[in-house]
Amino acid sequence: MISDYTITPQWINDYLDLHNYAKQIGDREWQDEIIRTLADWREHISQLAMSVKAAELWRQYDMINQKMLDLYQQLRLSDDSAELKTLREEVWMLRLERVELSRQFKESL
Repeated sequence: MISDYTITPQWINDYLDLHNYAKQIGDREWQDEIIRTLADWREHISQLAMSVKAAELWRQYDMINQKMLDLYQQLRLSDDSAELKTLREEVWMLRLERVELSRQFKESL
């Protein structure tokens, strides 16, 4: 998982590059806007980190949903009671994982 500490140096460097470019092209208004953004860097980094975390949680959620769809397909096709039991247990575990991801997502908001 990407942390604030991983994002911060790159984010600051990117904004410093933008500031240098704004200076080169003589756009004083843009320079001032970049300086204000840099002054509030902690807030911007926090928002970016939350966005990255949310995207990762959604990716995991989608993967679980796809696995569940595959398992439901196998459940429809299977006649073996032992296999059906195993597949149902796997679906249940995936449901629990999905609930946990939902909880993490709500906490990250």
